[in-house]
Amino acid sequence: MRTILYVMVFAAAAVLSCANAAAPTYRWCANYPGRDFFTCAYDTFQQCLDTAGGGAGGFCSENPAWAPAPAAAPRVKQKRKNQ
Repeated sequence: MRTILYVMVFAAAAVLSCANAAAPTYRWCANYPGRDFFTCAYDTFQQCLDTAGGGAGGFCSENPAWAPAPAAAPRVKQKRKNQ
């Protein structure tokens, strides 16, 4: 009985930890007109163009949900004390 309880608790913890993981937001989306289909899974415009362009009949656009990562704050150097 305890084994079943442990397995259930472990499974619940695994599900909850996966639910908190955020999916990455990519910058470029491949759009396919007339098919109402798009996929936003490309880091670079060239990756998107290689997939959507050519015979696929699609085009690429910037993902409206994408936001650049905030810039790191500049490090302030501490002055050395002369002793």
